[in-house]
Amino acid sequence: MAAYDDLRTAVAKVDALAHAVEMMFDDAPWGGEIDSQRLERLAHLVGATAEAAAAALVAVDTLNADLLNPTIAADAAHGHRE
Repeated sequence: MAAYDDLRTAVAKVDALAHAVEMMFDDAPWGGEIDSQRLERLAHLVGATAEAAAAALVAVDTLNADLLNPTIAADAAHGHRE
């Protein structure tokens, strides 16, 4: 089922971004002068992680909709509108 694949992909993306943020944060030299470029990259990674998490929630909602009302989901997939 495509919805499961979409959900797995969305969650994997969140996991990868969160891991990158964690590594970058842990490797940062917080005791001295902070590199503004490194801090900006970290901020972008945090933002991308939040966006990926929102996309994962959409994938969960889509899966729930498919499971709760497969007739409407099938109609939507074939371009039918009520």
